[in-house]
Amino acid sequence: MKILIASDSYIQINGVSNSVSLLVHGLREKGHEVKVLTLSPDRKSYKEGDDYFISSVDALVYPDMRISVALYDELIDELVSWKPDIAHIQTEFSAKFLAARVVRKCGIPFVMTSHTDYEEYFKSKKIPPVFARNAIKNFERIIYSKADALIVPSYKIQELMEIYKVKCPVVVIPTGIELSNHPSLRDGREALMKKVGLQNNGKVLVTVSRISKEKNIDELIGFMPALLREDPEITLLVVGGGPYLEKLKEKADALGVADSVIFTDMVPSEEVYKYYRLGDIFVSASTFETQGLTYVEALANELPLVCREDKALINIIDPGKNGFIYTDETEFIAHIMTILGDRDLQKRMSRASVIKSFAFSKEVFVSAVEELYEDVIAGYDGAEFPLEEE
Repeated sequence: MKILIASDSYIQINGVSNSVSLLVHGLREKGHEVKVLTLSPDRKSYKEGDDYFISSVDALVYPDMRISVALYDELIDELVSWKPDIAHIQTEFSAKFLAARVVRKCGIPFVMTSHTDYEEYFKSKKIPPVFARNAIKNFERIIYSKADALIVPSYKIQELMEIYKVKCPVVVIPTGIELSNHPSLRDGREALMKKVGLQNNGKVLVTVSRISKEKNIDELIGFMPALLREDPEITLLVVGGGPYLEKLKEKADALGVADSVIFTDMVPSEEVYKYYRLGDIFVSASTFETQGLTYVEALANELPLVCREDKALINIIDPGKNGFIYTDETEFIAHIMTILGDRDLQKRMSRASVIKSFAFSKEVFVSAVEELYEDVIAGYDGAEFPLEEE
């Protein structure tokens, strides 16, 4: 197949970019001809191999978010001349509008993916929930209903699409991860622990995330005083960088737990697995995730999970087998102490996590998307592309 994949986010470090990159490489490895339509990090358009970067400017509304104001670009004409069999639009803004021109002129079907729970995002910005839901409902119903199919990464988002009355077929395909065998940390573990400031006899809770307000890491830090009263050897390792980092450091200081909360700041993506392996338990308080790739990465790195209740965790955590779900501080502390207090249970949960991770492999993910493309193309009736002129 000749596949056009369009995304505002492709070279940035975030969940959407990781998902898009994994799919692109996986499809190319299977022999498909894949071209990527994305935004340039500056005002110049260019291409690198089969990756097309269209001029853009800073959107000024979210870190790393950019928008294209290009009314015409010869690279779009080049993609039209290539004439893909199908387009997969991964984001709802500039790249979608650019891809629409290709889809319309080529008369091909297109699918979309919903990566973001905008309701949760706007809640973190203290926008009134009723206003947020109505605005998002109307926006997403209009945007997604025109697709030939919509991919969502979890049943949580499928349920939202039902509430929003999105009319196109909605298919749950969890985003995969690369389950390649990373080298052992046996020789480098002690050096890495020393580098981040961990003690050899400590008990480590690890969370991996972009450090933004909506990830709710505040809550985990807020639990630390009570947790340390149970076991003063516990450390919370916060892996990642982002705009909310200094606020979290200030909170740890204010609560008197700064010595027990370690912040790594940004870690290169190829090194992140090492930091998972410093932990005994993966923890998360986020309800912002559409799927939560860090959950799956934690599974693959043999960690039990203790996470705040959220529908994104369906089919990820099997309570009592590979972790626990909590709803308040009391439950969180009880689950942490249960796992840390029973070494055999921790080992069983670690094995169960690895087994669970197999369902989220890159191969499973790419094959599921490939099959959907084939079904959409086979069922496409050649109808005129329904999006208005952008």
